[in-house]
Amino acid sequence: MASSADLPHIAYFHGQPGGPGEWQACAPPGLRAFAPDRTMPVDTATLARLVVMHCADGPVTLIGFSLGAPVALAVARALGDRVAHLHLISPAAPLALGDFLPAMAGGGLFRLARARPALFRLVAQLESLIARTAPGFLCDRLFATAAGADLALSRDPDFRQAMAQVLRAGLGRTPAGFIAEVTAYAASGPADLAGPAVPITLWQGDADNWTPPAMAEALAAALPGPVTLNRLPSCSHYSALRAALARL
Repeated sequence: MASSADLPHIAYFHGQPGGPGEWQACAPPGLRAFAPDRTMPVDTATLARLVVMHCADGPVTLIGFSLGAPVALAVARALGDRVAHLHLISPAAPLALGDFLPAMAGGGLFRLARARPALFRLVAQLESLIARTAPGFLCDRLFATAAGADLALSRDPDFRQAMAQVLRAGLGRTPAGFIAEVTAYAASGPADLAGPAVPITLWQGDADNWTPPAMAEALAAALPGPVTLNRLPSCSHYSALRAALARL
């Protein structure tokens, strides 16, 4: 059994569609984290228990990326004083905070989840089939609108291979977690931002067309406690993740 000294002090919450493999694809060598798999739906209480089990005693840093940001916020509320710092990278803010959908590359999917949930589930099941049988093709679709530094990332064969594997291992295994979290996010409101009273740092690429800069600005204004917004020039979505983790 690993000693406390061998355990990470960081818990990472991946995006959707995504998986724990995002960490290996984007984190610099030597930076370790516990990254719970949310391919299947996992409630906040369970995630909080997993963080306590897999992270060293003492303060823990939580990192939420994209649709993992609202999950990290909820886990931070559950863990309370155990959390030393919360980092939200390319964060998906509640849609009730502004008219963000027209500027979001995936805006149509969130509209569908809100207005026609049954059809959204069918689309998610189809994408799960594609992720299982042709993950490279789905990766191409996801990065078809790549902007900023994500454009170069989308042409990097190592990154493409890593992300294709993330899609196959996650969404390709089951769409259940993706469906649950996108549905919950589409219905989220400002009440989901209550607490936690810990230092929060937002990392936002100024070329991000998945979670646009206006979303991070609205989130920074709505969150309680000390909030710092770091803008990352030329970065988009995954390039912001890489840049933020490099600075951590």
